[in-house]
Amino acid sequence: MEKHYLTGTWIFKLLAAFFVAALLFFLSAGRQIRYAQHDVEALPFDGTLGAVTDVRTVEQSFIYDGDYLHTVCVQIGTYARENTGLLHVAFKDAAGGVLWKSKYDIAQMEDNAWLVMEMGIRLPKDSESPKAGGRYRLEFWSEGCYEDNAVTLYTGTAEYEKETILTVGGEQAAAGRQLVMAVSGGRERAGARFYWLYVCLAAGGILLFYANQKKQEQAGRKCMLHTVGKTLDTYRFLVKQLVSRDFKTKYKRSVLGAFWSLLNPLLTMAVQYVVFSTIFRSSIENYPVYLLSASILFNYFTESVGGGLLSIVGNASLITKVYVPKYIYPATKVLSTAINLLISMIPLFVVILVTGEEITGAYVLIPYVVFCLILFCTGMALALSAFMVFFRDMQFLWGIISLLWMYATPMFYPQEIIPKRFHLVLDLNPMYHYIQFFRTILLGHESPQMAEYAVCFLFSAVFCAAGAALFCHFEKKFVLYL
Repeated sequence: MEKHYLTGTWIFKLLAAFFVAALLFFLSAGRQIRYAQHDVEALPFDGTLGAVTDVRTVEQSFIYDGDYLHTVCVQIGTYARENTGLLHVAFKDAAGGVLWKSKYDIAQMEDNAWLVMEMGIRLPKDSESPKAGGRYRLEFWSEGCYEDNAVTLYTGTAEYEKETILTVGGEQAAAGRQLVMAVSGGRERAGARFYWLYVCLAAGGILLFYANQKKQEQAGRKCMLHTVGKTLDTYRFLVKQLVSRDFKTKYKRSVLGAFWSLLNPLLTMAVQYVVFSTIFRSSIENYPVYLLSASILFNYFTESVGGGLLSIVGNASLITKVYVPKYIYPATKVLSTAINLLISMIPLFVVILVTGEEITGAYVLIPYVVFCLILFCTGMALALSAFMVFFRDMQFLWGIISLLWMYATPMFYPQEIIPKRFHLVLDLNPMYHYIQFFRTILLGHESPQMAEYAVCFLFSAVFCAAGAALFCHFEKKFVLYL
């Protein structure tokens, strides 16, 4: 009688892991779950207000139709001199009630820089005209500032609206004059408050699917979960041996051994930093982390797919003599390279600590992007390993393709320099989305928007399914060409 793999312990562990993941996701991405991104871009600047002194305050009234305010940024100028004093900022509702306030040391401000005010507040509803959005006021005043030691605020010109008024020293500015101000916030998603209901419904769906699979297993019919369980149980030892072999072979007879997994990304980053930092450093915040985070993910991609590409041809002697599911060979190449990826994370976190980058709860979301990347690389490795059997030039083509792919991905340069007509290339580039997801966690200190979760998973699922389909279609002919 064939062994049954679908036990009560198995589904209990699965549901426990599901609820733990749902809880961590809620704690780390609560704002993105509840609010859809809703931003207001800044105007291009064409002038300044003059010094913001103790006797010269600035007030900008404006309309924002979001439900949550994350940050407000204004562009400032220092007159290219060392200034002193404090700049006070208050964010108020239409009635003058203070919703948020803070103060900033003017001596720490740089010329032509952005003053980023992190507010993180839920905005009250405007009962008078909820459809038009809420009316708010942003007020600036200084402490210990005069004409010779104060900063200025940049302004731009927009189509005049009576609800959007800029006043300087109590006098209204010319029609259309506004602060160069960017607003980042969100609108409440429909049904976002029912997150845990959705989680419970999903858990119920998992339970029903498991019950159906178990019923088929007990009836002796072929089912997906039974096949997966049987494969893992039968070939577990082989998978461990192949992964171990690939990892050890890479550093065989090497003096430093596995230490290269730590040293290689640091040396790569050092070289790229020296070459590109003088060009892009001024426009990218914390360039070392920006560069290293992309290098680690992209190096894993090229190494795992490159190794998987040769996995069938390289194991021809085993494939022609012993029956083993052939997909195990490219899959174990991807898994063995994933060990290097995890080790490479160590120098990244060291650089994060050294550069003083903030570590937040969003870090628990890193396994998601790693999982999506592994799934994507598995699909690529399956497809290319199958093509390699029939077309041996594939390994040379892959070297060229991976190089072009690297330059098409914003690894060492800012994506803002890419012309808009080429943005479709970024949108269709899976590695761009994985790297941006990773950078949002590390440098943005928050969860990416919900759309990015879907995009990353869809790329992974589509490429993995397509790769598996191609591999299964051609694998019966492998022995004829090996």
